[in-house]
Amino acid sequence: MNKKIGTTLLFVISFLVLIALQSYYLYNSYLLEKKDLNKKVQLIASEVLEQLEKYEKESSEDSLIMSLKKLSSNEKFMNQKIDERKQWYHFKNFYESQVDSILAKETAQSNFEIALKSEIYSVFDETEKKELLPRKSPLVLFKTKAPISAGFVFNEGKWNSNFSEKDTELKVDEHYHYTIRSRTSAELLNANYLIFKKILPLSLVSLSIILLLTYLFWKTSKNLKLQQLKVSQLYTSIDSIAHELNTPLTTLKFTLASTPANETKQLLERQIQRLEKVVSSIHSSSADSELLLKADIDDFVANIAKRFDQIKLETAIEFKDNQSLLKNDFEQILNNLVENSVKYKASEVKVHLQFGKEISIEITDNGIGIPEEAQPYIFDKYYRVSRPENLQINGLGLGLHIVKQIAEKYRGIVQVLSNAANGVTFKISLPNA
Repeated sequence: MNKKIGTTLLFVISFLVLIALQSYYLYNSYLLEKKDLNKKVQLIASEVLEQLEKYEKESSEDSLIMSLKKLSSNEKFMNQKIDERKQWYHFKNFYESQVDSILAKETAQSNFEIALKSEIYSVFDETEKKELLPRKSPLVLFKTKAPISAGFVFNEGKWNSNFSEKDTELKVDEHYHYTIRSRTSAELLNANYLIFKKILPLSLVSLSIILLLTYLFWKTSKNLKLQQLKVSQLYTSIDSIAHELNTPLTTLKFTLASTPANETKQLLERQIQRLEKVVSSIHSSSADSELLLKADIDDFVANIAKRFDQIKLETAIEFKDNQSLLKNDFEQILNNLVENSVKYKASEVKVHLQFGKEISIEITDNGIGIPEEAQPYIFDKYYRVSRPENLQINGLGLGLHIVKQIAEKYRGIVQVLSNAANGVTFKISLPNA
């Protein structure tokens, strides 16, 4: 269950990272397309400005400045200024009427919908040292009928205006010095539509990849669940068969007990013992027994050396005291580990037993070893490493499972390490209290 949760979590994290990368890539594509479109808009807008220059009049600037500042409280002079303001706005309206016309011609061959606006945003009186225009109230020189909501500035200007006014009749003699700042903004009104058309294929590909991965994960999860169900049913069947074998085995044992001794009886007894061993390993039941003694260790090690005389068995035993480990559990651990080493082509097996503050059982062999990628799973019930060598070796995949169960019974730990040359080392540490 934990492995399944871990795998699912890993997929979810990877999936979210993929979505984030795809989103980042699409967003960058959007920005690049927008930047490219803005460059084209700037070229068109610049061309429009060039054509508008022929409509400008030299007097327009002076009319503008004169309309901004009340230079005198003289009523006649004020009337003169009002006339000048009217002249300015007449010029402005004439000027604006040309913008949409020229812009329509420049964008006729494209799908661009462009809005333009030119404004003076600062008129600074250098003589009085003060700003004449309110900060949020620029003076619009011209604009298109379509308003700008989020445009970009592509042209800025700054110039000085120096002039004098002298009127003997009105008794006016003034000198003026202004610093004027202007800017021209543009906006592609249908930018999102044009960009969406451009990146739509890329978006569809990204979405297809995400949907495909989602489908594959769903399909894989479904198949894994089905396989797990089949494996679970297989394990249940094996356990049931092992359980059902107990009755005929018991009957056979009672029947043989009353049978005269002969070679056939000995053969049947050996086969019954073999079946009992298989059944007990499937049930992995550890019968209670007495505490392990030093003499029991010596006897069992001698028995193993006799059973597996085809290998070189080296033993090192350090026994001070045993307060916890039962004889039957010890024999199952040692028997399963040594038998595993022999089955998997070991010619040398080293057994190091230490009974002190804790109990340490270490088995090292020079067999074919266990691949590192398979090591986290070798203690699972019925698990066998998938490789050609294992297909030629008989086994149920229960030995190491039993060893792990016994270690957990004592709240101990089991470690498996690949040796530098070949083979593996199993280290079992149990509390001795």
